Order: sequence, then structure tokens, then C-alpha cells
Amino acid sequence: MTHYSDIELEIINISLGITIKLKRLQNNLSQLHLGNMSNTDNTIVGRIERSEHVSSWLNIYKVSQELNIEYRSLFILKTENEILEMISTCLSIEKRLTKEKQSFYNSLKIRLQNLFIELKSANEKQKH
Repeated sequence: MTHYSDIELEIINISLGITIKLKRLQNNLSQLHLGNMSNTDNTIVGRIERSEHVSSWLNIYKVSQELNIEYRSLFILKTENEILEMISTCLSIEKRLTKEKQSFYNSLKIRLQNLFIELKSANEKQKH
């Protein structure tokens, strides 16, 4: 079993959220529609996508089933470039890109880059 640090778990949480958002956008679904399909609601879908907190495994499972995402794949640590590419793809296919959404994507990129800097620093400290 892989043991992840707190930093890695936060990165996974961001990756999980953006993976679900990307798949939802690719399927041209609203958060409301996906919430109804998965017997959750649009608030839960939004919180998962924004990585606002750690969502319950049950809600993540329900949403991932509706989007045909392999549940276990959501919990694999992706590279910084892989996640940044997903964010860029979301940006490019977002139909109603408001200033608020643009700001969210920009802050998400910065948050992610800072986490990878922290992770690199923590890994270097462990080596010494």
C-alpha cells in the first residue's frame, strides 16, 4: 500500500476534482444534471470539483459511476503537468467562462504549483 503525505493527499484531492469536472464538461453535463443522475446534488458535485474539502467516498463513487470514471484511478498521484493539462482543457471547453471561473482556474493552478514546490522541498529535506 502506498503511503501519501498530507501534501500528496491534497494534490490527489485537486486532481480528483478536476478529473470529475473535466469529464462532466466533456459530457456536456451541468452540475445539477450530474447531481440528479448520481442521487447527490449540484452542491456536492461543485464541492468535489472545487476540492473545497474532502468529500465522502460514497459521493465520489456515485459521481464517478455516472461519468464512467474508474473510481480507483481518482486516487493515483498524478504529475504536476498532467493536472495542469486537465485544468487547461477544462478552461478551453468551459462554455460560460465568467471572470469568477477564470479566477478559480488561475488560483487552482497557483495552489497546485505551490503544493508541488512544497512537495519537492519536503522530499529534498528527507534525502538530507
